[in-house]
Amino acid sequence: MEKRQPRQPACLTVKDNIAVTPHMRRITVTGDALKAYPDIDTTAYVKLLFDFDGNPLSVPPASLQDAQLRTYTIRQLDRSNGTMDIDMALHGEGVASGPASHWAKSAAPGDQICVGGPGSSKGLADSFDWVLFAGDMTSLPAISTYLEKLGPQTQGYAVIKVTTADDIQPLEKPAGVNVIWVTGANSLADEVASLSWLPGTPAAWVACEFSDMRGLRQLLAKERRIPHDQLYISSYWREGRSEDQHKVDKRKDMEEYEAGA
Repeated sequence: MEKRQPRQPACLTVKDNIAVTPHMRRITVTGDALKAYPDIDTTAYVKLLFDFDGNPLSVPPASLQDAQLRTYTIRQLDRSNGTMDIDMALHGEGVASGPASHWAKSAAPGDQICVGGPGSSKGLADSFDWVLFAGDMTSLPAISTYLEKLGPQTQGYAVIKVTTADDIQPLEKPAGVNVIWVTGANSLADEVASLSWLPGTPAAWVACEFSDMRGLRQLLAKERRIPHDQLYISSYWREGRSEDQHKVDKRKDMEEYEAGA
């Protein structure tokens, strides 16, 4: 994800922690700093700060190099009341699940955490005939926000891979956008490849696991030849790798992909 001009991290307080589905928690944080947040767009995100033992930081570090950063989409921001909702996918058990997932399971009202941002990544193309979203539990909050803001006449697809069938959730969307939920071992690329391709130029927005991303990139950029300015595609995580390791893998993959383009 691309960064905006950095802001001083804000120390916020947990107001609520509810289960959206078995593998998704909605954390509501509050603080006066949120009342001063700028206008945010659909792709806005924040970074949660943890120490290197996996504990949430309650005091801003001297440098962001002194913290572990974990990136999450802003699900909802209420500046007038100084609250923000962050939907967090859960995976694994205990500390081994990663600092953010572990914290999301146990965060209680009154707990504090430092939050950096907001920032924003590349959004959906401005002009399109139809839309295509593809993602998993990690990008479901962003896809949900996009679907809520689309015009009522919008057509297309949202293909979303969830951990279990119990993680399927109701989404507000235009009637013409078909949501396809994927469970089990099926790959996102295979599911998207099986879609009936609509006429005209799509705007595609894809964010998912590293291997799924590469399969979808091959399908959409190389086979379907979606123009670069109509396609956002990114990996948010990689199976079996930490976020820091994934960043290294992601950078190397992009260098190799661009060299072979």
